Amino acid sequence: MKIENTNEKVAYKPNKIPLEERIASVLISMFVLLYGTIGVMVDDIFVPGKRAGQGSHYHGLLAWILYASFLFAIANTMSIVVDHFDKRDNEKNYQRFASVTKTIGGILFLIAIVLDLFLGG
Repeated sequence: MKIENTNEKVAYKPNKIPLEERIASVLISMFVLLYGTIGVMVDDIFVPGKRAGQGSHYHGLLAWILYASFLFAIANTMSIVVDHFDKRDNEKNYQRFASVTKTIGGILFLIAIVLDLFLGG
């Protein structure tokens, strides 16, 4: 009877993100950055609603909070691209980073929506 050694280290294999996914991540990030930056520059970020013509306009502090949520979304999306080129064994760090940026970005987005509802935009 052969007993396997479970303490042996398995060879690390870095993530390989398909080119199409990396290109999509960069393009989405660029669009969100451009849209948000123009929005805060003109003090009006529009978030579309479900139906055509419906949505919300964010101004002042609410626009900046929304813009901050955009920046966290960009960091989250761009980490996919960076992970592809990072050949070190640190996938757990990327998973934590993705979780933190997603959570903080989502909270900021919700704060902007709730404040808009209560403050009347």
